[in-house]
Amino acid sequence: MPTRLGINAHGLTFGVTGSDQGEPDLIAVEATNGKSGYVHATDLKDADCTTAQKSFTSPGDALQWQEANAGRTATIPVYESDGTTAIGEFQTS
Repeated sequence: MPTRLGINAHGLTFGVTGSDQGEPDLIAVEATNGKSGYVHATDLKDADCTTAQKSFTSPGDALQWQEANAGRTATIPVYESDGTTAIGEFQTS
Protein backbone atom coordinates (compact mmCIF):
# COMPACT_ATOMS: atom_id res chain seq x y z
CA MET A 1 0.00 0.00 0.00
CA PRO A 2 1.41 3.44 -0.93
CA THR A 3 2.36 5.91 1.78
CA ARG A 4 -0.15 8.75 1.99
CA LEU A 5 0.96 12.33 2.52
CA GLY A 6 -0.29 14.31 5.49
CA ILE A 7 -1.56 17.87 5.24
CA ASN A 8 -0.78 20.35 8.01
CA ALA A 9 -2.81 23.36 9.20
CA HIS A 10 -0.96 25.59 6.70
CA GLY A 11 -2.06 23.38 3.78
CA LEU A 12 1.45 21.98 3.23
CA THR A 13 1.82 18.29 2.45
CA PHE A 14 4.37 16.29 4.42
CA GLY A 15 5.80 12.80 4.10
CA VAL A 16 8.30 10.77 2.13
CA THR A 17 9.30 11.23 -1.49
CA GLY A 18 8.05 8.66 -3.96
CA SER A 19 4.42 8.86 -2.90
CA ASP A 20 1.79 8.29 -5.56
CA GLN A 21 0.48 11.72 -4.53
CA GLY A 22 3.59 13.53 -5.81
CA GLU A 23 6.41 15.21 -3.96
CA PRO A 24 5.49 16.65 -0.55
CA ASP A 25 6.10 20.27 0.40
CA LEU A 26 7.88 18.99 3.53
CA ILE A 27 10.15 15.97 3.03
CA ALA A 28 10.84 13.52 5.85
CA VAL A 29 14.47 13.43 7.05
CA GLU A 30 16.51 12.62 10.12
CA ALA A 31 18.19 15.65 11.69
CA THR A 32 21.82 15.59 12.81
CA ASN A 33 20.54 15.36 16.40
CA GLY A 34 18.71 12.11 15.57
CA LYS A 35 15.22 13.62 15.59
CA SER A 36 12.81 12.81 12.77
CA GLY A 37 11.31 15.81 11.05
CA TYR A 38 10.85 17.56 7.74
CA VAL A 39 12.74 19.92 5.47
CA HIS A 40 11.05 22.27 3.04
CA ALA A 41 11.37 20.76 -0.44
CA THR A 42 12.43 24.17 -1.77
CA ASP A 43 15.33 24.33 0.72
CA LEU A 44 16.50 20.89 -0.36
CA LYS A 45 16.27 21.85 -4.04
CA ASP A 46 18.33 24.98 -3.38
CA ALA A 47 21.01 22.90 -1.64
CA ASP A 48 21.26 20.06 -4.19
CA CYS A 49 21.47 22.16 -7.40
CA THR A 50 17.93 21.40 -8.58
CA THR A 51 17.00 25.10 -8.41
CA ALA A 52 20.29 26.30 -9.93
CA GLN A 53 20.14 23.92 -12.88
CA LYS A 54 17.03 25.66 -14.17
CA SER A 55 19.22 28.66 -15.02
CA PHE A 56 22.00 26.69 -16.73
CA THR A 57 22.29 27.40 -20.43
CA SER A 58 25.27 25.15 -21.14
CA PRO A 59 27.25 22.24 -19.69
CA GLY A 60 29.83 24.85 -18.68
CA ASP A 61 27.29 26.45 -16.36
CA ALA A 62 26.84 23.12 -14.59
CA LEU A 63 30.59 22.60 -14.29
CA GLN A 64 31.03 26.10 -12.92
CA TRP A 65 28.34 25.43 -10.28
CA GLN A 66 29.99 22.11 -9.35
CA GLU A 67 33.41 23.76 -8.95
CA ALA A 68 32.00 26.62 -6.89
CA ASN A 69 30.19 24.19 -4.57
CA ALA A 70 32.75 21.35 -4.39
CA GLY A 71 33.17 20.08 -0.86
CA ARG A 72 30.42 22.35 0.44
CA THR A 73 28.02 21.01 3.04
CA ALA A 74 24.63 22.67 3.13
CA THR A 75 22.78 22.87 6.43
CA ILE A 76 18.99 23.00 6.20
CA PRO A 77 16.57 23.58 9.08
CA VAL A 78 14.44 20.59 10.13
CA TYR A 79 10.89 21.24 11.31
CA GLU A 80 8.00 19.42 12.89
CA SER A 81 5.19 18.61 10.44
CA ASP A 82 3.81 22.14 10.93
CA GLY A 83 6.73 23.42 8.84
CA THR A 84 7.51 26.20 11.32
CA THR A 85 8.69 24.62 14.60
CA ALA A 86 12.44 24.07 14.20
CA ILE A 87 13.75 20.87 15.81
CA GLY A 88 17.19 20.45 14.27
CA GLU A 89 19.34 20.58 11.15
CA PHE A 90 19.86 18.38 8.11
CA GLN A 91 23.17 18.34 6.25
CA THR A 92 23.68 17.49 2.62
CA SER A 93 26.76 17.75 0.45
